[in-house]
Amino acid sequence: MFQVTEATGCPFDKGYLIKEAHTFDIRGFGAGPENAPVENTKAINRAIQAASVEGGTVVIPEGSFRVYTIRLRSGVNLYLSAGSVLSAARTDIRHSYEQQIGEGGNYEEPEVNLYAGLQDHGHTYFANSLIYGADIRNVMIYGPGLLDGSSLNDEGELEQVLMGGDPHEPLRRDEPGHRGEWFGNKAIAMVRCENVAFCDFSILAGGHFAIIATCVKNLHVGHILVDTNRDAFDVDCCENVTIVHSTFNSLTDDAIVLKASYGGGIFMPLRNVLIEDCVVSGYDTGSVYAGTYTQDKLIATDRCGPTARVKLGTESTCGYDCVTVRRVAFKRSRGFALEAVDGADLSHIIFEDSMMEDISSSPIFIKIGDRGRFPVTGNSTGEELIAARDAAPNVRLDQPNWVLPAKEPYQVYPARRYLPAYNRTRKVSADGVSAFNVVDLEQPCRLNPANYHEEGGRWFAVRYDEHSKKYVPDYNKELQESELSLYGNANGSGRIANVHDIIIRNITAKNVDPRYPIELMGLVGNRIKNVSISNIQVEYRGGLCLEHAVEQRQLNTNWEYTRYGSPKRSIQLLPWLVNTFFLKNEGLLPRVEWNPEAGAWKDAPFNVPELPEVYPEPSNWGILPAYGLYARHVDNLYLKEIQLRYMTEDTRYPIVLDDVVSGTLEHIHASHAQGVEEVVLVSSCFKRPAGLEYVPDYPYQQTAVENVTMDSNLSVKRIEVEAPAPGTPKDSLYPYETVAIPGNGYTYPCATENYPLPQTVFRPFFTVVPAQSVKVGETLSFAVVARQPAFETSSRETDGRIYNETSPDKDPAVQGIAEPMTVTTGNLPEGATFDTSSFVPGQACMFSWTPAADAVRDEPYTATFIADDGIIPVKMNVSIKVVG
Repeated sequence: MFQVTEATGCPFDKGYLIKEAHTFDIRGFGAGPENAPVENTKAINRAIQAASVEGGTVVIPEGSFRVYTIRLRSGVNLYLSAGSVLSAARTDIRHSYEQQIGEGGNYEEPEVNLYAGLQDHGHTYFANSLIYGADIRNVMIYGPGLLDGSSLNDEGELEQVLMGGDPHEPLRRDEPGHRGEWFGNKAIAMVRCENVAFCDFSILAGGHFAIIATCVKNLHVGHILVDTNRDAFDVDCCENVTIVHSTFNSLTDDAIVLKASYGGGIFMPLRNVLIEDCVVSGYDTGSVYAGTYTQDKLIATDRCGPTARVKLGTESTCGYDCVTVRRVAFKRSRGFALEAVDGADLSHIIFEDSMMEDISSSPIFIKIGDRGRFPVTGNSTGEELIAARDAAPNVRLDQPNWVLPAKEPYQVYPARRYLPAYNRTRKVSADGVSAFNVVDLEQPCRLNPANYHEEGGRWFAVRYDEHSKKYVPDYNKELQESELSLYGNANGSGRIANVHDIIIRNITAKNVDPRYPIELMGLVGNRIKNVSISNIQVEYRGGLCLEHAVEQRQLNTNWEYTRYGSPKRSIQLLPWLVNTFFLKNEGLLPRVEWNPEAGAWKDAPFNVPELPEVYPEPSNWGILPAYGLYARHVDNLYLKEIQLRYMTEDTRYPIVLDDVVSGTLEHIHASHAQGVEEVVLVSSCFKRPAGLEYVPDYPYQQTAVENVTMDSNLSVKRIEVEAPAPGTPKDSLYPYETVAIPGNGYTYPCATENYPLPQTVFRPFFTVVPAQSVKVGETLSFAVVARQPAFETSSRETDGRIYNETSPDKDPAVQGIAEPMTVTTGNLPEGATFDTSSFVPGQACMFSWTPAADAVRDEPYTATFIADDGIIPVKMNVSIKVVG
């Protein structure tokens, strides 16, 4: 069919960088466990300076050393001895999203990066890290020690010293990366380096990025453990990378994430990355390092389930090529994600031989988007990161921080294409409770005079003149007045990203969130090309229906949980259907179409909005009409030996294909409800090029499924979408309403406050009980706590704050179900007791057993506890060893 290049990874392993002939113990330079952090920091940096003269290894001995930024130098290794800890020291934080009382010092000041704003703050600044290296080569961090970004405070709580958020961005590009206050928020940051290895150590609570490697050539990573509060390992614009035999736990963000930002200040695609034999997971922060694997926190900060996945994206300005991922265990995490959304390509990907369990999002997600997040040279020489509101219009109305000054020393990216800037100023509500904004129907587009030239009542395009470093009229390209709305935002990339040549095979996924099928999301005019998916088994929890895909309801409850290492109760907002952290604007409208003959709305769950400019997350398209696999705008899709099943019945369709051209469906086996076809083929006469969906009177085009062959035994349904996407302004090409709200005659048949929770989304679970041991004649007692999110709803509300975002986002919450689940036992040892007569979800029931002498045996006993809400029973086995 097509060939995919397999990654070979780093050309060396850790042995290549060993340099133990010269060692430098930090104690000889003045470091000590009892010393102040500033003293330790200076001492270790002196040791590194000494080692850099001829090359050598700086040794961190047993003991805990509190430090600020350790700066690596070329030719120097850092060895973390058994029992050693480099512990992040506190700094004074008084004006950020969290406060902290310092210990006399601070991390290095975030450096000046002229290309700030082209990517997130965390990808722009590196110096304020626990360990930092820039423009160096031949270095290794290794050994069995620990980098610890947490600390016990005076109240006995585990406090995150390395912050999950970032200092505020500067006002100007030529200023350091803060506004007067900064703090540490990374454990390890390496930028523009060559020949680097990370081996054998552990990281606990590493901040925004536990490890970030940007523009690094030749990177070997092996046998490390990262258990952290946000991204575990970011590999950004690197070449020749191997990651093997390592564990990455991150409930709140990605585990292994490959990116291609502009943070290193050079255009460097990510290439040749090999990931093998790793574990990624989303248990409570700190619990994997401790070996307890707790899961009281149900969702990440972005309100989707635990993250912890392997992902390519979202920063994709420079593109990706040649990545192989195999034998990776995904546990309590999101799935495998491929995202090219910023104008550069993604190609030659292999994902194989992997197991997924307890998956909280799409098991496989492939997305082409068009955020326009690509540098573009502006028409101003100002250094302001975001120009003043009263300044002359620049070449972008949206995301103006992606605009570079038109002067030295900035690289030049002339505008190569344009997209509209939409007026999303119309506030609407589908249920009278939750409100959101959509495109204004009267004035959907904003005009940007910076991107065209008016002269004598005529309009002309502009072009960038390299000599004058200005945009000048292009008199060879005259514009019509109706075209001006297409020129709101300039882009330095001449095209949308291409995604092609992907092989995914031999994957098993169990217990998958029912809201998110496998998603392959191309764009009109930019299809994903050449995808082979074979020997895949996916088990969803099921329990949803096509009504959910029509209504796109906001249905939230408040959940109380205990953070690992803290006795305090925290609060989360659980979205049981759509997640408004990601899904916004037109995507929240009910998916219905106006029937002019009947003068009424009709269900249209297959009319899924394109949303090319949004952040690429599977939840950004809400509840889809397929439970198993949804593929849109794909060329050459080959599906073979695919098994899709649900644990409880889901009345949506197993497979939906929309604008798929060429391909095969062979040996497909899918659970489906009675009367529900296995495959739906969707066509439409109301598609516009990506980004132009809401431009009035822009011509529509036809899309359809063509040249796809499939097993003759598959039942097939054909659907024609008969209207533009919800939220499209009326015009001469489609004169009917597309905004389904009560003011336009559309109402939900059931009020939101009375709508039943889809209980398969957030399931009951047991608080983990570790293996037990008891002596004959002694009494073993332990608490068993079973939690039930659908029943345990709280009246407490979240503050809506996410790191240093300040605007509150409080979505309304509903009540939980009225009847709790039951808890029973099985396989209890003879004489053991477990009283469930007064069971309440979230409260302890006590197990008790006093084994007699005849209870001694070689193998342990297994006590089984069962929580049953009448949908899918949940079991916990506890191992009990009796010793004489």
